[in-house]
Amino acid sequence: MFYPSTIYAYTNFAASAAASAESAAREAQTNVEIFQHDIDRLLLVTEALWTLMKQQNGYTDDVLVGLIQQIEKEKAAANANATKDPPAPCPFCGRLNTATRSFCMYCGKALPAKPFAR
Repeated sequence: MFYPSTIYAYTNFAASAAASAESAAREAQTNVEIFQHDIDRLLLVTEALWTLMKQQNGYTDDVLVGLIQQIEKEKAAANANATKDPPAPCPFCGRLNTATRSFCMYCGKALPAKPFAR
C-alpha cells in the first residue's frame, strides 16, 4: 500500500532529477557555445596568418597542404598507437586523410566508414 509520504517523496525525487537534467543540459549548451566561439576565433586567426604568409612570402595552398600531410605522417609515426591502416584519399577532393578521420580535413565531406580501421 502506498502512503502519501511515499508518493510525495517520489514526486520530489522526480522533480529534482528533472531540474538537475535541465541544469546539466543548459551547462552543456553553454560549453558548446563557448567552444564554437573559440573555434570561430581560431579559424579567423589562422586564415589571417595564412593570408599574411601568402602575401609576404609567396607561399601557395599546395605548400600548406604538403606541410599538413607531412606533420600528420610524423605524428602518426611518433605515436605508439599509430593506425595500422594507411592514409586513404578522399573520394571527393583526392587528398590523403588518416584512416581514423570521419571527415576530410580539406573539403569537410564525410569519408567512407571503415569499421575495422584503428
